[in-house]
Amino acid sequence: MTTIKALLLTDVVDSTRLSEHIGDEAMAAVWAAHDRTARDLLPAWRGREIDKTDGMLLLFDSAIDAAGYAQAYHHALRRLPVALEARAGLHLGPVSLRENSAADVARGAKPLEVEGLAKPIAARVMSAARGGQTLATAEAVHSLDGAALRLQSHGHWAMKGVAEPIELFEIGDPDARFVPPADGDKAHRVVRSGERWLPVAQIPNNLPRQMTSFVGREKELADLASRLPRAHLITLLGMGGMGKTRLALQLAAETLPLFADGAWFVDLSPLRDPALVVPEAAQALGVREQPDRPLIDTLCAALKPRRMLLIVDNCEHLIEAAGDLIDAVLRAAPQVRVVASSRTPLDLPGEQSYPILPLPLPRAGDPQAALRQSSAVRLFVERARAHRPDFEVGEADAGVAAPSAQWVELARLVARLEGIPLAIELAAARLRTLELDEIDAGLERRFALLEGGSRKLQPRQRTMHALVDWSYDLLDDDERLLLNRLGVFVGGFDAQAASAVCGAAPLDELRVAGGLASLAEKSLMTSAAADGAPRYRMLETIRDYALEKLGDQGEDRATAQRHCDYFFVQAKAIRDGINGAEQAAWIGRAEVDLDNLRQAIALALSGAVDAFIAVKFAVALMAFWALRGYSSEGRAVVRAALALPAVQASDLAHAHAAYVGAALAQSQSDHGQARQLLELCLALRRRLDHPVEIAATLSTLSLARLQGGDAQGAAACELEARDIFLALEDRQGEAIGLLHLGQIAVYQGDLPQAQSHLEGCLTLARALGQREVEGEADLLLGQCLFDADRTPQAQALLERSLAVCRGAADRRGEAHALHWLGRVALRAGNVDAAAAHLAQALQTFGDFEMREELIEALEAHAEMATRLGDIGLGARLAGAAQEQRNRLQLVRSPVRERQWGRFVDALRATLQEVEFGREWRVLQSGDLAAALRACAPALRSSRDGVPTTAPRAPAPPTPANPAPGSR
Repeated sequence: MTTIKALLLTDVVDSTRLSEHIGDEAMAAVWAAHDRTARDLLPAWRGREIDKTDGMLLLFDSAIDAAGYAQAYHHALRRLPVALEARAGLHLGPVSLRENSAADVARGAKPLEVEGLAKPIAARVMSAARGGQTLATAEAVHSLDGAALRLQSHGHWAMKGVAEPIELFEIGDPDARFVPPADGDKAHRVVRSGERWLPVAQIPNNLPRQMTSFVGREKELADLASRLPRAHLITLLGMGGMGKTRLALQLAAETLPLFADGAWFVDLSPLRDPALVVPEAAQALGVREQPDRPLIDTLCAALKPRRMLLIVDNCEHLIEAAGDLIDAVLRAAPQVRVVASSRTPLDLPGEQSYPILPLPLPRAGDPQAALRQSSAVRLFVERARAHRPDFEVGEADAGVAAPSAQWVELARLVARLEGIPLAIELAAARLRTLELDEIDAGLERRFALLEGGSRKLQPRQRTMHALVDWSYDLLDDDERLLLNRLGVFVGGFDAQAASAVCGAAPLDELRVAGGLASLAEKSLMTSAAADGAPRYRMLETIRDYALEKLGDQGEDRATAQRHCDYFFVQAKAIRDGINGAEQAAWIGRAEVDLDNLRQAIALALSGAVDAFIAVKFAVALMAFWALRGYSSEGRAVVRAALALPAVQASDLAHAHAAYVGAALAQSQSDHGQARQLLELCLALRRRLDHPVEIAATLSTLSLARLQGGDAQGAAACELEARDIFLALEDRQGEAIGLLHLGQIAVYQGDLPQAQSHLEGCLTLARALGQREVEGEADLLLGQCLFDADRTPQAQALLERSLAVCRGAADRRGEAHALHWLGRVALRAGNVDAAAAHLAQALQTFGDFEMREELIEALEAHAEMATRLGDIGLGARLAGAAQEQRNRLQLVRSPVRERQWGRFVDALRATLQEVEFGREWRVLQSGDLAAALRACAPALRSSRDGVPTTAPRAPAPPTPANPAPGSR
């Protein structure tokens, strides 16, 4: 009887070669594993085995089941002990099914015979597939509605024994890269031309033969191929060396079957005369001039009936003439598609601009598998082997997840080459004479090194310098000068900064604005929207070139001075903004311009400008550095500034630098250094007799003394500071003073006094919009209530502190709030929540090098370990925390010291003295990082569902922490 069925035919590729390699006995085991795997999948997909050779003929009631089986089958083969690849062909059509008799089956016949044309069609479709590929006919695909599969047509194919061409579709996973089948003696791709089918191999074209493999740009290639049928003009935009030409040619080669009249390449790079553009195109297309008729008319008439692809390459220097040619062709020939390449858009109707950016770069810390897949790395390796066939990259040792040193070195090299394909290829060419590390070292002389490659390249491609010269020479005088001056920016800039720094004569604001747009259009800069306004950025290759030209003009010092002046003004605005209600926005602004701020500071420290500017930068950025984890960087700036003779000779500058250095040291728990610098600062400021600065120093010194255990000295400093602030009516200073007095009261265990000071601080902070002070006051009040066993109220205040800090982008405050919320959760027995909060806090404490807070985190993890029942780990972490405190000379408040003592006594009583002593000392010989790594078992146990009460010991008291508010 005849019925509609789905036939799936599979075939394991290269099985004969594999058998020759491993031998018949081993191959028999491979086939046994294959057959078992293939048959085990059949019940789930409701399939039936009909026949078997080096693959199988399978029968399904629906194409959906057959396609699902095919995907599962491919995945399963890759997981076999000896991985296999198979090709598969799927067709849905009428078949005749004939059951063989029991007697024939006993003699070796198959139980079921399948007859009909559907069977050879499935065989032909399968024969066209590549390894790992499933191809299907249109009949099968049309019945796949609703299936979660990705489909792509590979065009029509003429197949041996089949009268009419068949359209083939590939079925695959969502992330698969579909590759057209290769022509063979049983099937070849065809395209309809009028009333006949023309083999794709015979489609006319003048595409240059590519001597190297196409690497990377797979996503762009697929995207462009999907746009091409609908878009009449696509312009590939990018600076020289990005691979626009290579991409356009690959696109033409892979989409050739869409164009029965061929794909034609017109290269304008050798031309300098606009009048030669049309003759060059006509010559490439085989169009001859006619008497008394403009050549452009003859060309358009010849192209009018054609379905073809025209590639017009390197339009930038003849932009008007190229645009006129393309516009005339598109108006006359509706079936022609044009792909152009240029540094700037053609500005024609219907044009789709498509930016070609640098290749994505590998990231630091990527595993070796990810480095292998990096487009930039793959390109370098491919090209390196073309120049040195024995080039290999060493493998990591077995069992080691991290990549080998050579892979890391290679990833660093391509990152320094910025993903520019031409730069990568030129660097790879140097492997003829250099090793990887020598090339990497030589990049300091970037342009001198990157030369070579094939002599067949255009002259402008022989070196990176010549490459950029090509783009530079096409600019007008104003654009060249602007580009040179823009070289002083690092990490990007906006129009306002460009105008301020580059707008000196002969340029003005209008010329700068116009020049920015022009340079971006010419792909010498990239432009991206940031807060509604464009922000520009240069590749380092272009920036190096621009700075070289700027130096040649003798303008480098004056432009750098303007850059420094502009960003000093910005630094002061950031300081004022961070101290206001819009703290988060100003922190974001500082992060965006951080590289430029660093550049300006470096100029000030170099002596090229007034040395006091370096100190003024430090004062302006002090809060930003502390809030965002740049304290180490800020301290290095201060040390360099303090070493300048001009700063040492000025009490004013010396005092400012000492104050900033102390504040940043304090933020990293270096309290001894903080007190030393603050004592120096106070002496200098008393000599200068500046009341507000004396008060600020006293207030900061009070906290430093408190953190050293001197509560009485801390109170004396803060009370003197408060009197000065009150006399000066400085409400901001008054708010901070109340905060510090609250901290001192908490340290002394006077909770009512602490609450009084802190509530007064909150009122002032909210009125002034002091978000950082508000968040810290909430934090300290939460700690007060926590110590008073009012846990729900403490949690509410800590959550409010967390919200305030997050809203203000105060990561330090956020980490403190998370730490204390972790302790609240721990007291409530919610170890999972505690672990989550403490892990986040621990990360920030580490990022910001907050040593005292890291020790607090160790103490909290010690408690968590004991609550999870691992008393030994609790003792080890507690011992490590105590040892680290001793090394850094960090003290606890009397209240916290008593709590800590009770916790340690509980551990000692549970473990007994000898075992306790052994566990206590395990981690004491290591550093802080080793102790922190030991926290991991407690975090893992919380995730693995270990009981949250300790079976061998009562829940210990909350472990101590140092003086609260030690931020």
